Amino acid sequence: MIDLPRKDVPERKEKGIADVVKRMNDRYHLTQKHNEIELVKHWNDIVGPLIAKHTASVSIKGKTLYATFDQATLKNEMFLQREVILQKVNEKMGEGFIEKIFIG
Repeated sequence: MIDLPRKDVPERKEKGIADVVKRMNDRYHLTQKHNEIELVKHWNDIVGPLIAKHTASVSIKGKTLYATFDQATLKNEMFLQREVILQKVNEKMGEGFIEKIFIG
């Protein structure tokens, strides 16, 4: 028996589960959210337990990290230390992960 290509079934572009997941992430723009979840998971290691305890929120938009804190003195200290935080985040998450930090 000879197997001829079927014209009624489109050829599959995916080669494995990794390709399917990557295409799904690209289609539904999930990569950004996944990166944000990973950053939140590692936030305690990056800034330490005391600062993590007083962090109100952490989010990413593009290559900018937005962090808010519940104490004004801590907010001021984090503003002064944003270059150190930038370096630690890129060390933990990969070079070029974050380019700017906004402390609010």
